Amino acid sequence: MRLFRIAALLVSLCLLAWPALALELVPFQVRNMTPTALAHAPAPAEAARLLAPGTVKASFSLDLASHARISSAGDEQVVFDGETLMATLGLRYAINEQLQIGFDLPWIRHDEGSLDGFISNWHDFFRLPDGDRDKLPEDQLAFGYQRDETTELQFDQSTDGIGDLRLVGSWQLNRDAQTATALHASLKAPTGDADKLTGSDSWSASLALSADRQILLTQGQAAFWGGLGGSWLGNSEGLDSHAKDWAANAWLGAGWSPREWIDFKLQLDAHTALYDSELSELGDPAVILTMGGDLALGPQTSLEIGVGEDIAVGTSPDVTFHIGVAHKF
Repeated sequence: MRLFRIAALLVSLCLLAWPALALELVPFQVRNMTPTALAHAPAPAEAARLLAPGTVKASFSLDLASHARISSAGDEQVVFDGETLMATLGLRYAINEQLQIGFDLPWIRHDEGSLDGFISNWHDFFRLPDGDRDKLPEDQLAFGYQRDETTELQFDQSTDGIGDLRLVGSWQLNRDAQTATALHASLKAPTGDADKLTGSDSWSASLALSADRQILLTQGQAAFWGGLGGSWLGNSEGLDSHAKDWAANAWLGAGWSPREWIDFKLQLDAHTALYDSELSELGDPAVILTMGGDLALGPQTSLEIGVGEDIAVGTSPDVTFHIGVAHKF
């Protein structure tokens, strides 16, 4: 429940700093938190509107995913049972109106967790699928994959470490009050460790195009955004012989800000399969729906909260909790 204690503290701070300037409607930076996908997936969404020249934006986010899948197909078997916590430090700096640079550095932990009971109740309340929780012991860590009777992945002890550093460069293609487009290039360095499921032990690169449309309403404002990208994933050491070299991803979202201090957002993220496998957990495209929004903590500070669900069941964790704080200097 660590994530919820932090969320409660940040919401309390928000209430103390209620008066604020208008929030920006920007995409969720969603990742597929499945252990085999986390370090071997395309770059997440980026905003179509770059920062004002000379502005620095620092962010810190926590993503907590609960895994409960056990499956087999042909000569393959997989089990993902446990929790993954990712803490990400991000920085963006606008050199001028057209160019922005930055980085994202994650720290990743895999452990048995403690949310199985809470998530089962969550799914019961909203009448959502509960994965395979009724087939697995509560609050255990077991990540495993077998193929041709050979065990290729087996984790039953907690592990953590620095993830892969991602360097990002963005170019503003056009921007006005209503529409904006930007091109984003990223390079991922192998600072993580494939043996700990915190990295891929390989370099990778991504290129994506993002766009948005801002709409001024009688009551507040709304926005639509989307993007399309492609990635060279490198020679991952995780399940290396089955990993794909290339992947595509896309995102599509909408938001509404009825007041200057709050907004609500909905976003779909998808990526192509990352492995050659008959198992949906490895070999099918992933589709994730994230719901949530932002609260203003001050004139230059915002709190983002979201909950993700696996629309394509089994291809990503059945629930992921997201919380983040961003500040502009």
